[in-house]
Amino acid sequence: MSPSFTATCALPLMLMLLVVHVTTIAEASYPLKKITVRINNTLENNQELTVHCKSGDDDLGPHNLLPKNTYEFSFKRNFLQPRTLFFCTFQWPEDQFKLHYFDIYDQKRDDCSKCFWEIYKFGACLYGNCKRWNNS
Repeated sequence: MSPSFTATCALPLMLMLLVVHVTTIAEASYPLKKITVRINNTLENNQELTVHCKSGDDDLGPHNLLPKNTYEFSFKRNFLQPRTLFFCTFQWPEDQFKLHYFDIYDQKRDDCSKCFWEIYKFGACLYGNCKRWNNS
């Protein structure tokens, strides 16, 4: 007994629809999406800002930002362990003996692929949503 034409075509068609559906879901959540973090020095009194960012895996080193200048880095978030975290210290001449700490990207908190932060003396702002330093 040979399979009917409908049964022969139905199985490949169903498999193709399943692949398209799974691909659509994967693209919607896209766990390997590139994240870009930009840090803009908007300190009052035109002060230079020293930024040093790290994650559990990477130390990006210190960067000195002149007033109104930016520092930017990109990464792909960890989808196997959904806890990508980058934290930074911030220091400027007017407050040179104090390090200010901030989680510049927290996968549980941030839902942005382009996370553009403005740095002020009181803390950091992401698109107008301002947060105080971790140690304040």
